[in-house]
Amino acid sequence: MDRGTSLPTMLEQKVYPYEMLKGSRSMNLPPGVDRPRLERHLSPEEFQEVFGMTIKEFDKLPQWKRTDLKKKACLF
Repeated sequence: MDRGTSLPTMLEQKVYPYEMLKGSRSMNLPPGVDRPRLERHLSPEEFQEVFGMTIKEFDKLPQWKRTDLKKKACLF
């Protein structure tokens, strides 16, 4: 572990454009992309545009609803 890197920095997800993530297969994604949580790689603005809600609002939804929304957005 690099002692010069803070935990929040290590936990941050890299942001990628929606067009790069939607409908992607694992082999086409950049290294380090969390395949089961593609939505976490969207910017807050693009997340709002794609899902019509904030990330916090999305996280409050039941798992089945989040999965359904991710499928509709081609991020599943």
